[in-house]
Amino acid sequence: MIKNIAKGAIVGVTELVPGISGSTIAMLLNCYERLIYSLSILTTSNRKQAYPFLIPFGIGLFLGAISSMHLINYLLSEYRTPTLMFFMGIIVSYLPVLWKEPFKESPQKRRFRHYFLIMLFLSIVVFGQSFTSTTVIDIDHLTFSNYLFLFISGFIASTALVLPGISGALILTILGIYEIALASLTSFHLPVILPIALGVVLGIVLSSKIVRYLLAKFPLETYSAVIGLVGSSIFVILSEIDNVITMQTTVMSILTFSFGVLVVYQISYRNS
Repeated sequence: MIKNIAKGAIVGVTELVPGISGSTIAMLLNCYERLIYSLSILTTSNRKQAYPFLIPFGIGLFLGAISSMHLINYLLSEYRTPTLMFFMGIIVSYLPVLWKEPFKESPQKRRFRHYFLIMLFLSIVVFGQSFTSTTVIDIDHLTFSNYLFLFISGFIASTALVLPGISGALILTILGIYEIALASLTSFHLPVILPIALGVVLGIVLSSKIVRYLLAKFPLETYSAVIGLVGSSIFVILSEIDNVITMQTTVMSILTFSFGVLVVYQISYRNS
């Protein structure tokens, strides 16, 4: 039980960092298959078999996220550009990992449709970024469309727990509400937290089966879509960097970017 709580805590911390996939960390911790199986049987008569693993894992996930959210929120507030460049280093260095991932068990080659999917999902995010800017959401005066968007965002972000290569925080970054969600968590602002949380819970229950099916039947297509999404987050992060950058900020950003690359190397390449 303690081990499952610890594993959940590690995944919880990584889910708050854009670019680090919680499901990938679960793979490295040797609990990914059990996690997917446990989630997939929650809607079946065998759901009780999932509880001994999911309950302590979920507790750890919650504790890991809660313990790290204040630090991440502080870094974004006080050292915005260097922190964003740390995320950038993670994302840029993780793209080659995603590119190779589906070929570990598949002899196929990428075809035109795979490159088309990469560009399609990248373009959707890049062109849609102007419609999902954080400036259009006033958390103190939320409209029905805001609640619906937050719910859908949580639903989409939930797939990160079962889809290797992409994190929930990265999805929220792509959708333009990562900082809103993080700030709402640290201040316990329920009007924002609840619709996202409801979307995440419903999404986890439904997406585990969908993602398992897509990865089994269409691995290259699925990973092509993921690569497009992850690649588009580079544009999202660049649009959030401060306009005025000093020499000190530049040096710090180079260091944090390099550290992000090192983190991915330690997690992915040395464990491949």
